[in-house]
Amino acid sequence: MKIIHLKRLKFLVAASIILLLSACVSNQSISTAILAYESQASNIQLGQSKAEVLAMLSPTQASMPSRFGKPFEAFIEDDKLKEVYFFRSRSFADGLVTDDEFIPYVFEDGELIAIGWTAIGGPKTQAQQRESELHIYRRHRIFYY
Repeated sequence: MKIIHLKRLKFLVAASIILLLSACVSNQSISTAILAYESQASNIQLGQSKAEVLAMLSPTQASMPSRFGKPFEAFIEDDKLKEVYFFRSRSFADGLVTDDEFIPYVFEDGELIAIGWTAIGGPKTQAQQRESELHIYRRHRIFYY
């Protein structure tokens, strides 16, 4: 009986370490993307072509797994193609990927016409405040938090 519990404990410890390390790698890649974005953002000017802007900013997000990014959006308004590309510029420790962690770049017919949320009505999702303490409860071999 003790051997089974010891094996379970070893498994739980190993799984916890793997989870912790993968979280560290993800946070590192997000931080790298944000720093790279900050170094290039000042080089972007309204009126630049979509190709120019994406050539400068897309590589800044390459180190980040796609699940931490935001896909581009496209729509037609007043017979003009509008495309919005989002670049990670911030990160909050809430475990969520929210709009306020990105800067949108708005293109109209291939030309940069706006940078930031004002042009498209503001972010729809925002970071959430977390409790300052984590509470873990155990009931019948099940952990709750």
